[in-house]
Amino acid sequence: MGLILYEIEHGEDDTDGGKCCTKVPIETICANLLKCLILFYGVFYIAAGICHGAFRLGTLQAFDPKIPFDFQEPFSWQSSRYLARLVSMESTYFVCTWAFAAIVQHCVWDYAITITLVHVSISCAVMQGFPLTWQWWVTLGCGVFFMIVVGEMVLCCVRCKGQRTKVTPNPRRSGVT
Repeated sequence: MGLILYEIEHGEDDTDGGKCCTKVPIETICANLLKCLILFYGVFYIAAGICHGAFRLGTLQAFDPKIPFDFQEPFSWQSSRYLARLVSMESTYFVCTWAFAAIVQHCVWDYAITITLVHVSISCAVMQGFPLTWQWWVTLGCGVFFMIVVGEMVLCCVRCKGQRTKVTPNPRRSGVT
């Protein structure tokens, strides 16, 4: 939340003359954060359920509700449980990238980092420990990196498309006298 508060206090000029982080009311930020958090875990559980079935990990009763938070699963490319958790985490970040860009419409990087920090905090609380497995951190880092880069690119494309300006040649630079 500290990162998001930055956008309230500082609106830095972007190269295209627009604001990269505009002043947004705190109510809007909290509402967007809540929407993004609910969406993140909703997508995570849907992806985990699909992966649970796709990797044939058992019946619905065998579904582990701690899947989004479990960082203690031992790393193994042969483990269906590990692969299901890996695929569900990465697919969650992939789907949420597009949804975050649609919901917040500015500073996707800020919401991506904030949601990830909240996710790490909740994971530590649920699992009653700190994640020490480097594979979990790499997976999390790849997901948040993808969300930041692609989310900001999507927003940049939307901004550029919305600012359709006509480009006219400058006669002084064209070499024509």
